[in-house]
Amino acid sequence: MPADDAITHALDYAERWLAYRRWRLRIPGVQAAVRVGGELVLDTAHGVADASTGEPLTPRHRFRVASHSKSLAALAAMRLVDEGRLRLDDEAQVHVPALAGTDAGALLVRELLSHGAGAVRDGDDVGFWHLQTEFPDLDGLLGIARTGALRIPASTEFKYSNIGFGLLGLIIEAVTGSDYPEALQQLVAGPLQLEGLTADLGSGDAQELVAGHSGLHSSDEREVLGSPAAGALAAATGAVASASTLSDALRTVADADDRLLTAAARRRMRQRQWTTAGRDEGATGYGLGLMLREVDGREWVGHGGAWTGQATRTLVDARRDVVVSVLTNAIDGPAEELAVGVARIVSTALEAATDAPSADELDRLRSFEGSFASIWGRVDVAELGGRLLGISPAAADPLQAVDVLEPQDDDRVRITAATGMGSGHEFAQAQRDASGRVVRWRGAMHLDAVEAVPMETARSGG
Repeated sequence: MPADDAITHALDYAERWLAYRRWRLRIPGVQAAVRVGGELVLDTAHGVADASTGEPLTPRHRFRVASHSKSLAALAAMRLVDEGRLRLDDEAQVHVPALAGTDAGALLVRELLSHGAGAVRDGDDVGFWHLQTEFPDLDGLLGIARTGALRIPASTEFKYSNIGFGLLGLIIEAVTGSDYPEALQQLVAGPLQLEGLTADLGSGDAQELVAGHSGLHSSDEREVLGSPAAGALAAATGAVASASTLSDALRTVADADDRLLTAAARRRMRQRQWTTAGRDEGATGYGLGLMLREVDGREWVGHGGAWTGQATRTLVDARRDVVVSVLTNAIDGPAEELAVGVARIVSTALEAATDAPSADELDRLRSFEGSFASIWGRVDVAELGGRLLGISPAAADPLQAVDVLEPQDDDRVRITAATGMGSGHEFAQAQRDASGRVVRWRGAMHLDAVEAVPMETARSGG
């Protein structure tokens, strides 16, 4: 599905919205990629890679994508399943004799992949997540297994576990005869020709990595945080990638992408194993190495990641072959919110009415576009999906409550308000400069044109 004018135009607005949200929330940097039908239609970055140096963020910088590692490990495991070298119902101890006689040894590959193993999340000492100790090495991971990894019986309920995916990494190593980073290269990164996707930190990485930053929940200043190697938990949380690379890797679970897995394996990964509650109280779920969530009535799969100073999210619409990856370099970066916002903007373009406006009418709609503000707030006027919308970029969800602006002539619109508290059924008058650009609104909207982002933002698009 090549990018058409509606998608391209929607992505222009998505980039403007991302730039504003980064500024509004004071996030050091945001990197984003969108693929439609396999085509990279957005590859962009806003802000800085390191707030202490002011280094501009680019699409080529790499992030610690944390629990996205679980999806990558699941891709590797499912390749081994496709090849007949691994079975979903194999016990861990069949492949890793060091686990024999432990409760972890009896866990099934399927249970590890779906967080149904009942295993401890991170062990009994989580100091490594606070940069106080190193991540567990092989001996540390086996030590957790030997002292008892289970906290509830397996296949009882969803229980997220980094230790469980660490054990999966040991299984992948045993089956391939390679250490986990090399196995991921052989099974995923190599076949897809994904340069820069690695299982964990390696030599020379520091020159390409963004800096992670602390949150603003306890201080009004951000500090640069360390980014250690993930050790034996690389399969759970160690991966390094850019948004464009990550979006290409996770696209492999879409119906149309047969580069890596069989259709049966892709369906199995996306099949709901558990229904969970999201932090926004919405219904979410988990498959095999994939998070599931609904956006506008459609199921998207993918994963998120939380690292020391970085937060990331990828959404995949497997049926429409759309992928959105958003990476932030702050521990409180709203990666989920931003990814869902971009997904909604893209969906609006994809679902445009079949009776789309004529080229002349589309030009007229777009002639009203711009960013506008008053002492009461900001409004972005944008054509999306064949409609002219008044969007509040200060809102977390760009399309949750929008006004539809219906042109009456070349300079006047009728407002179909999102709520009865707005200026529904009233009219606003656009005033233009000599070039035809709208510079102010009067009537039911009293706004003046402003820059899309209130201060200069370091930006680089791919």
